[in-house]
Amino acid sequence: MAGAAAASSAACSSPAPNPTTRYPVRRRVPRPPLVAASRHCTASPFPTTISISSSGLGQARPRDPFLNPRLRFAAAAAAAEGEMAAEASAAAAEGAQAKPFSVLFVCLGNICRSPAAEAVFRNLVSKRGLESKFLIDSAGTIGYHEVGNKADSRMRSASKKRGIEVTSISRPVKPSDFRDFDLILAMDRQNYEDLLSSFERWRHREPLPDSGPKKVKLMCSYCKRHTESEVPDPYYGGPQGFEKVLDLLEDACESLLDSIVAENASVSA
Repeated sequence: MAGAAAASSAACSSPAPNPTTRYPVRRRVPRPPLVAASRHCTASPFPTTISISSSGLGQARPRDPFLNPRLRFAAAAAAAEGEMAAEASAAAAEGAQAKPFSVLFVCLGNICRSPAAEAVFRNLVSKRGLESKFLIDSAGTIGYHEVGNKADSRMRSASKKRGIEVTSISRPVKPSDFRDFDLILAMDRQNYEDLLSSFERWRHREPLPDSGPKKVKLMCSYCKRHTESEVPDPYYGGPQGFEKVLDLLEDACESLLDSIVAENASVSA
């Protein structure tokens, strides 16, 4: 009894715990994620890589697409193709602007009228400073005269009195003329019909443009001061015949040049 009482007294004399005393509490700090949540990342067309900073936080950054050899090759090929297309387009535009307007004058033998027409037109073009804008030639539908001959001496003499030099060398019309020339001027109706017949015959032997017949015009259709529909052949006549031819050609060629310049920006530029 005495021992139990002593124990009880000792227990009662022990100091009660202080309810205000706070014991330190160890808090669990969440470990940072190694990879940032993809649902919070901005969409990118390229794969992403994750970089770990010194703070331990993962950061997403887009991968350089050119690190892939295939992508780098494809990009280089596309760039080269674009440059080539641009160069081709520029070259085509430059070529189109540089191409001269071509005119061919045609008569029967390329010995009187068409050489004179070539010389008259060339003289007018020269006076306007447009030589580089034109390609001018003449030919005959029938090779009556030897190829390579000069024009008739009477025509050369009559032209020279007007300050016009006839230097043409005779040649026949050929199939390529329908490809190479923009305009073909016939001196009379028979020359006109012969040119169209030749075109129909030649087109079955080699490729010719469908626009070939449309290139053929009558020389006198450009006359403004004269009412004649054809340039007459002076070969079997006297000096007055050659003068008449030159009168018609000077009238027609002046109007022809005005028409070409007005209708073709590349010529007037």
